[in-house]
Amino acid sequence: MNPTLPASLNFLRSELPSHWLGLGVIQLPKRNFFQSIGDYFAEKSGKQRISFVVVSEDSLKTLHYQGSSLLSTDVLDIHNLDHFYFSEGNTSDGLVSLFNCEASLIVSKSKKGDLKLKDYFFRIMPVLLGENAEPIRKIEEIQWAQQSKKNIAEVLKHWPDRIKARKDAEEAAEKARLAQEAHIS
Repeated sequence: MNPTLPASLNFLRSELPSHWLGLGVIQLPKRNFFQSIGDYFAEKSGKQRISFVVVSEDSLKTLHYQGSSLLSTDVLDIHNLDHFYFSEGNTSDGLVSLFNCEASLIVSKSKKGDLKLKDYFFRIMPVLLGENAEPIRKIEEIQWAQQSKKNIAEVLKHWPDRIKARKDAEEAAEKARLAQEAHIS
């Protein structure tokens, strides 16, 4: 990915990991009633909420902004995922293509091997909105956003297979360990 961001997205520079490959816009996370009231008044003053996702080879980083203020971030590392699903689709009006992603993050694992998971769902769209959710208008930036979207697809479509391979290797290592313990006993 070209390390130079379009001018309309320069405010994101400090939050980007060093080896990022793609940038997209995602649906806003759910907020409680009081946060929604605050969002309403902030939007009236021109500080709209917008959320981005930064994709690298091994992680997804979400960035939630209100105006130019970063509200929160979250990182999903492929090595901590139990499940990842990726598909391509369109918005309900059919105008914008997007990616649907589901991820199950391993929060903890009991001694019995039971997993506690946290589920995530993302709809990733091209970065056609910038700071304060202002539409990007320069043709070069629109082309950059479309290329970034292609880069995201190239990375994320391989995640399910990578997770399966990691889980198979972990299972084989566990079987070998148990066989070794049985042999020693």
